[in-house]
Amino acid sequence: MYFKYIRKTDHYKRYHEKQVPWSKVVEIILNTKSKRKKGNKIEMENGYYVLCEIKNDILYVINAKRTK
Repeated sequence: MYFKYIRKTDHYKRYHEKQVPWSKVVEIILNTKSKRKKGNKIEMENGYYVLCEIKNDILYVINAKRTK
């Protein structure tokens, strides 16, 4: 998985930023080994569920929530 930048989507800012802080999301993205790719979307689970989308070498965080 290759990307130059990690950005927040409006959906993440509105609904998920209060539940999972941005620093935690970036940590999860960089440290999770088992990422599931479905088309241009990527799912990660590591005590948290993070859904991202890649467009033009930019990783957009769509959803982030605690799973435990």
